[in-house]
Amino acid sequence: MIRKALLTLTLGTVIFAAQGQQDLDSLKILRLEREIESLRNYNENLSGTLEITNLAINDLVRDKKVSDETKWLSLKASILHSTTVYKKLSDDIINLKSRVTDEDYQGFIKTLGSIQGGPLGFSFQDVIIETAKKTAFFESKTKMDRFLEITNNIIASPITAGVPFVSQAVFASNSLLNVAYSSMLGEKKPDYDRLKKFENELNKYLTYYTALDKANIANQSSTNDRIVMLENLQLELLGKLKKEAPKLGFDIPDRKNSETLDAYFNRVLGGFSKENVEKHIVSLENKYRNNRGEIQYATLLQQEQNLKHYNAHIFSLVDMSKKFILYYDNFFEIADNYHVKVLEAIALAHRNGIIQGNKVNGQMEDPLFVYEKINFNLKAKKTSRDNGIKDSINIADLKQKIEKVEEFRLM
Repeated sequence: MIRKALLTLTLGTVIFAAQGQQDLDSLKILRLEREIESLRNYNENLSGTLEITNLAINDLVRDKKVSDETKWLSLKASILHSTTVYKKLSDDIINLKSRVTDEDYQGFIKTLGSIQGGPLGFSFQDVIIETAKKTAFFESKTKMDRFLEITNNIIASPITAGVPFVSQAVFASNSLLNVAYSSMLGEKKPDYDRLKKFENELNKYLTYYTALDKANIANQSSTNDRIVMLENLQLELLGKLKKEAPKLGFDIPDRKNSETLDAYFNRVLGGFSKENVEKHIVSLENKYRNNRGEIQYATLLQQEQNLKHYNAHIFSLVDMSKKFILYYDNFFEIADNYHVKVLEAIALAHRNGIIQGNKVNGQMEDPLFVYEKINFNLKAKKTSRDNGIKDSINIADLKQKIEKVEEFRLM
């Protein structure tokens, strides 16, 4: 009985131990399965991470290639657009210089200041003589005849002819009045009232000539200044071109002794043209092509530093172009002001009643009609001059070319 009990206990212990070992093994297996599952997940995650990393690396490589290509295309476009600005700016400077003084418009104003006769319908030299005869401020006819002879000599004098065209009237009048007042000192009973009447009559004309003279002197001064400014800008542009063109493989030729600055610029820009610069750039692209015909943009950008240096200094070209635009706008502002001053002088002549009608088909023109006709002709000639400048220069085209350079320069 005791033996049976011991056997049962022993068997139970063995079974329990076996069961315990079995549970332990099951736990280990479960833990191992979890570790395997975890490892599998890790491997999958790792594989996914590697794939993502690989895709990212490929994207970076592709983006780098696109970035280098984009940089090159922007650089190329900026350079090519700059060559069109050089040509446009040079042509515009030459054009404006040549049109600062317009023969038709300025020539018409010159006739308004003539002392021999002009659109206002009178000859100032005839006015002087006729007024002197009417006032007869000398006692004797001999002295009066002598004065008239001196008058003719002064008007015909090369000295008077050498004076700027409007000032001729002022110069001749002042000279004659000095002669008259000096001669009066020898009179027994000088009639200064008659001489003053003669002077007052001339002043009706002289106030007109003086007003026109002031307008012309101011305009001539500003014209000279504008020409100097344009030529200085032209020389500045030439200096920049000589410095920058070699970076694109172009050496600027020397100026010939007999060559004008305008002709020299035209010859230089005949070589440094957009077409020739484009050929140079294409040759550089071909230099950096691989066996598959692909351009190695990174190497091109790294090796051709001159192109970057050229592009880095393009803004000074833009600044010069903007300076020209200011000169261009200022030209019309000054021209408009000059035109107003000339019109004011003509209005003064009208108020002083010195405008005379011409005889047309046997009838005398009305002075008011002559005054209005002069204003109309003057305005028409100015409009024609201004439109000719605007059409030939086309400032909007220059502004557009500047914007293109700035657009690609900033990319």
